[in-house]
Amino acid sequence: MDQILIIQDSPSINAMLKFRLEAEGFFVKTVETGEEGIEEFQKNRYQLILLDYQLPGMGGDEVCRILKQEDPQIPVVFISAQDEEKLCSLNRKAGGDGYIGLPVDGKEMAERIKRFLEERGNR
Repeated sequence: MDQILIIQDSPSINAMLKFRLEAEGFFVKTVETGEEGIEEFQKNRYQLILLDYQLPGMGGDEVCRILKQEDPQIPVVFISAQDEEKLCSLNRKAGGDGYIGLPVDGKEMAERIKRFLEERGNR
C-alpha cells in the first residue's frame, strides 16, 4: 500500500483529502506544519508528499527543498487553491514534481497521484 504524507495547515482539508485517498486504497498521514512534516518524513518513509505552499512558519517552498535534499526521488506535489498558473510557477521555483489545484474530485486526485507515483517508479 502506498503511503502518502499530507502537509497542510487546514484540519478540514486534511480530513477531506485523507478520507478520499484512503477510500482509493492509500495509507495517509496528515500533519499541519512544515516542521511536523519534515519530522514525520524523517521517521517514516512515504512514497509521495502532498504539500501546501502556504504554511504557517516554514513555507512549503522551504519544506520542499529540505525534503528533496533528504530524498531527491520522493515526489513532492503541491496542493493549493491558488490558480493554476500561479501553482505552476510556485512548483517550478520550489523544485516540486507537480501540483494539484483544490478543490478536486476525489477520483481525479487519486488518478493524478497514481500517475505521479508511476512516473517515479514507486508503483
